[in-house]
Amino acid sequence: MSDDRDLTLGERTLVRWLLRHGSSRAGAFADQADRIRVVSRCACGCASINFVLNGRGWHSRGGTEILSDFQWHDDEAGREFGEFVFAKEDTLAGLEVWPIDGRSKPASLPDAALLMPY
Repeated sequence: MSDDRDLTLGERTLVRWLLRHGSSRAGAFADQADRIRVVSRCACGCASINFVLNGRGWHSRGGTEILSDFQWHDDEAGREFGEFVFAKEDTLAGLEVWPIDGRSKPASLPDAALLMPY
């Protein structure tokens, strides 16, 4: 779903954290974290978002590079969720969340303190 907006403070903080704690290449994308905007969000109602950098998105469907991959459990029901930040064509492209256990969709992003390596 289209959603042209700045990242919230929580989204931007989480992206920065994921880049600091991600793969050996993740740090190379840190300077982009302050310049990305949300261009769309998932239509299913989960908290996944896609980015553009300086008005530029990606042109191909392939070539996704996962930069940081973590999991967390929610406090209420112990459900398991996964989360990763990814790039395409050397541009930060999005933040993806999903249910590891398949029981529910993650409608919000976690606090970084809850994240564990996946």
